[in-house]
Amino acid sequence: MDNREVALSKSKEEKKENKHKKKAIIGLTIATSILGATTLGFGIAYGVSMSQASAYSLKLENIYQKNYYELVDNVNNADMNISKLLASDSSVYQGKMLTELSQTAKAMQVNVASLPINNDNIYQSVRFINQMSGFSQVLEEKIAKGGVLSENDRTSLSNIHEALTEMKRYLNKMSQQIGKGYSIVDASSRVNGEYDEFSTRFVSMKSVDTDYPSMIYDGPFSDSVVNQKIRGLNGSLISKEDAYKKVDKMFKNIKNLKYDGETDGKFVTYNFSLTTSDEQDLYVQVTKSGGHILSVSGNVESDKKAVGFEQAKKIALDFAKENGVEDGEVVWFEELDSQIYFNITPKQNGVVLYPDLVKVKVDLEKGNVVGYEAMSYFTNHTNRTIDKAKVAVEDAKAKIDNSFNIVSERLVLAPLEYNREVLCFELECQREGATYYIYINATTGQEENVLKVIETSDGSKLM
Repeated sequence: MDNREVALSKSKEEKKENKHKKKAIIGLTIATSILGATTLGFGIAYGVSMSQASAYSLKLENIYQKNYYELVDNVNNADMNISKLLASDSSVYQGKMLTELSQTAKAMQVNVASLPINNDNIYQSVRFINQMSGFSQVLEEKIAKGGVLSENDRTSLSNIHEALTEMKRYLNKMSQQIGKGYSIVDASSRVNGEYDEFSTRFVSMKSVDTDYPSMIYDGPFSDSVVNQKIRGLNGSLISKEDAYKKVDKMFKNIKNLKYDGETDGKFVTYNFSLTTSDEQDLYVQVTKSGGHILSVSGNVESDKKAVGFEQAKKIALDFAKENGVEDGEVVWFEELDSQIYFNITPKQNGVVLYPDLVKVKVDLEKGNVVGYEAMSYFTNHTNRTIDKAKVAVEDAKAKIDNSFNIVSERLVLAPLEYNREVLCFELECQREGATYYIYINATTGQEENVLKVIETSDGSKLM
């Protein structure tokens, strides 16, 4: 998922402004002295501009198609892994297949995150991939400790296999359409109702209901959207030119910035494609209301790391703050290859606001923000009236079984079922080497939720 100040310097802005003024004077002189040549000059300039835009669109299309075909390959591989797993009685071989399945699921997460898909629209599919990754790691650990797959485990794996088979069928069908000229860039620009056409095509990629253990894969409440109506956008409507300036300010080293049309969905946005001097391609959405950065999509193909954790964290927090997330706190992070993902929430009177979470992805080689997602934030964020806890923290701790070792506690606003926002004590606990988060209602003292944390082999951690 974010995140740092990357605004262009004042001197660069001044140079750009002077450059524009010079161009305007030259253009005016030509227009008054050679009126007939102006139309021809405009036609040539327009042709060059359209040619550059077409070349960039083609480049972006190639990137999207590369990630799409990698997703197809990974789904096919995961499907094969589970087929072999279910056919084997060897714990050694099962462990090997589970390791490969977990790694493949993580690659699928990266592929999906690198496509221009509306997250709300494919919630079930993303959640399914996350669950498959975590569940396979649980079984892998179980076998490594000498356990065996139970009937319930095999039933869950069979259900996963069924969902993968359906997903594979759908993706392979769409691959044929892409091979016949279907454009992901064009489809993601066409809006039907609340979602663009490309996102809508992924609606049918749904998982079957599978009885997984309750776990955290990419942070507490990372996929929660409490409200259906947007209540976090404020400010007047901005123009396309103002949105352009916003993007130009937020990202440093822009080599090429192109307007990519509008999206008229749940969020009405201006869309831009840009390339940095580091040759990173990003797709940015700016809300028409208030001019906020809603999302940034990009990917990094590198295994180099030149930026440390604390620097990357500051970059992520700065970027979120620049986009209105005041008093932000990192509540989760995960490092994958040369990218690091941060989940950041604002606080109000010291209370962590989980419903208002944003995600930031930072490139550890260049130190740039290459991913940002603030849909939950702008859907849920408002200045709330949060009552004080009526239950003492010691009384909340007393609700926890003695087998748990309580590591830390804090007050949070937790998004729970039935679109509730509940003030809770979040108690981080340890038991038998595993980490749990237990949520005790700070008003009633009742236990609201229990989540188990999965520590992955690629170094995902908690904060």
